[in-house]
Order: sequence, then C-alpha cells, then structure tokens
Amino acid sequence: MPRGQRIEFTTDDGIRIVGNWTTAPTTVGAAILLHMMPSNKESWDGMQQQLAHRGIASLAIDLRGHGESTQTVEGAAIDYRAFTDAEHAESIQDAIGAHAWIRARGIEDDRIGTIGASVGANLSLQLLQQNPTMPCAVLLSPGLDYRGVDAMNAAKYVTPEQSVFIVASAEDDDESVEASEQIMDALEIETKLFKRLKRVGHGTAMIEGDAVLAGEIADWVRDRIQNFEL
Repeated sequence: MPRGQRIEFTTDDGIRIVGNWTTAPTTVGAAILLHMMPSNKESWDGMQQQLAHRGIASLAIDLRGHGESTQTVEGAAIDYRAFTDAEHAESIQDAIGAHAWIRARGIEDDRIGTIGASVGANLSLQLLQQNPTMPCAVLLSPGLDYRGVDAMNAAKYVTPEQSVFIVASAEDDDESVEASEQIMDALEIETKLFKRLKRVGHGTAMIEGDAVLAGEIADWVRDRIQNFEL
C-alpha cells in the first residue's frame, strides 16, 4: 500500500500544521483525520491504510500544540496544555486548512469526508457544518462541548443531505455515549448512524479494540462519498 507523505501548511491565523498524506492507487475521494487530545497524526496510521484500500486518500494532521504542530510562522512555541478554551476552539482553523490543502490537490468538496476522535470528532462536525457540499463525517467519542469546541450547535446546522456516523463505547465511556445520543437527536438529516460498543475505550482506542470497526468506517465513508448528491 502507498506510504504516507509528510506535508506542511499554514493556517489563516499563522500556525504551522504538519500532516501525513496517504494516497490511494485509484482515488475516489479523500478524508481529513482529526485526532483526540492528547494524541497525534500517527494514531490514524491503521485507519489511513483501511481508507487507501478502498480508494480514499487521507490527510491526518497534528492539531495545533500537538505532535509536530508546535510553532507559529514566527517561530513561537505553542503547547495545547497551556491553551484556554478559546484557543482550543481555534483548532477549527487547522481542519479548515487541511480541507483547503486537499482541495488544492484537485479533489472536489463533494468527495471529501472527515473522521475525528474526541475533540477531533467535535471539530469534524464543525467542519461538516461549515461546508454543506461535504458528504459525511465520522465521530468517535464526541462530546457536547469539549474545551470550547461545540458539537451540539454544529449539529443543528448540518444539512439534510449530509451524513453522520457516530461511535461511542459504553461502560468505560458513558459520558460520550450520552453526548452521542444527544447529538444524534439534534441532527435533522436523512442518513445518520449510531454504533454503541462496549468496553473498547475512548476515541481511536475503539479502532484498536474492535477488529472490524476501521474497515466498517472506511466502507461507510467510501459509500457516502460515491453516493452523495446535492
């Protein structure tokens, strides 16, 4: 399978973001992968290979203050552990920048989905809401309002044609299950799916704990991208 390529871009507010771009032999679309906190782009390595097997290129980024994304364009150091909620909320600029980077590669908006974990799930839903021609988002362990990144408000404005797949783990992550159910209720869309797992952890840990989940997510993203109609 294709190996990932290290890429960089600068957000509109001047943060240097580093990502891993993995291509597919025959590309039908692309996905933006947004990790949980604390984590990094490498947490998506297995997911990127599953997507590539299905013709989906993908860009996993280090969100600001994480991994290799720890400097402004002026060279000032940034660390997520020192962020205020308002600064965490500005991480949506990282997702917007990733979307623009993929669009610059010639992939149309209606062929780009997003997958996020924990705070990355909330960011993925915000990105979907801001781009009504994007077909889909997968949310692993979302929260209602995670460190200023509000998923509930975004859920109200997702268009009926867009699709959302939410996964949460009961018993060891009951708070996320409750949040997921509330987000599902707020989504007034035609295609939405909620998968409730048990005892497989939070966010990307669920992919490691459930042997079939990554493939199921990749299949779902491929199908949504191929069948999306405005």
